[in-house]
Amino acid sequence: MKIDLHVHDKERSACSKSSEDEQIRAAIKFGLDSIIFTDHNILTPLERLNELNNKYKPFKIYGGIEIEMQDTHEHILVLGLHDKILQDKKWVYEELHSYVRENNGYIAFAHPFRYRGFIKENLEKFVPDAIEIHSTNIGIDDTEKIKQLAQKLNTNLIANSDAHHYTKVGIYCNDLIVPPNSEKELIDMLKKGAYKLSSDQERIKKHNDEVNKKELLIKKLIKEGKSKDYYHNITGNWEGEFERVAQGKTYKI
Repeated sequence: MKIDLHVHDKERSACSKSSEDEQIRAAIKFGLDSIIFTDHNILTPLERLNELNNKYKPFKIYGGIEIEMQDTHEHILVLGLHDKILQDKKWVYEELHSYVRENNGYIAFAHPFRYRGFIKENLEKFVPDAIEIHSTNIGIDDTEKIKQLAQKLNTNLIANSDAHHYTKVGIYCNDLIVPPNSEKELIDMLKKGAYKLSSDQERIKKHNDEVNKKELLIKKLIKEGKSKDYYHNITGNWEGEFERVAQGKTYKI
C-alpha cells in the first residue's frame, strides 16, 4: 500500500496551489493508495475526511498537521491525533513531543537542514518517530546528512512529496507491507518501520529539469544583486527557492 504522508491543499494551506480533490485524483492517477493532508498549523476536520473517504473509496484519506515551532521555526509532522490543541497552541518541540507521546500519536521531523546546516531542536533527548529524507523540499545535498542523523538517533526515515501542487503528489511515498485496517494500525506500522521508501524516477527527472531552469535564473539574479522578493515578484515562485540557491544549495531531489 503506497501512502504519501505529507500533502497540502489550498483549502487550508495558503501556499498550496491545488485543492483536496485535485491532490486526491492525482494521487490515484499516480498509483497511490492513500494520502495524509498535513496542512500548516491547521487540522482537516474529521467530518471532511469522512466525506472525502466516502467520495473516493477504496482510496484512503487521513488527516495530520505540519506544525511550525514558535521558537525555532522548525517544521514537525504529527499524525494520528485530531485534538484541536494541535492547531490552537503555540508549540515548542519538547512540549509537542511529550504531548504526542502521551497520546500515542506519531511525530516526524520534516525537511531537516532546509535552510541551515544544523537543527535547532534537541533530537537526541526527544527522538522523533521518523525523519523525512526525501521530498520536493529536500535537496540532494542533504540526503546523506539526514541518513547519518537517523542512524545516530536510531529512528526511521520517511519519504513524501510535500506536494503543494497536484503534479508532485506521490513523487516520493512509503510502501506499507500490508494495508492497515485503521488509522491506529497505520500509526503502529509507521512506528515499526513496516514499509519501504518508494519513488517515481521519471517524475523526479522532470522535477529536476524544472528546478535546473529556476536555479539558473536565480543565479543570474543573484549576480545582478536582485533579492528573493524580486524573484517572487517576477516569477510568482516561492522565495525559499531563491534562499536555498543563495546558500549554495540545490532543490534538485
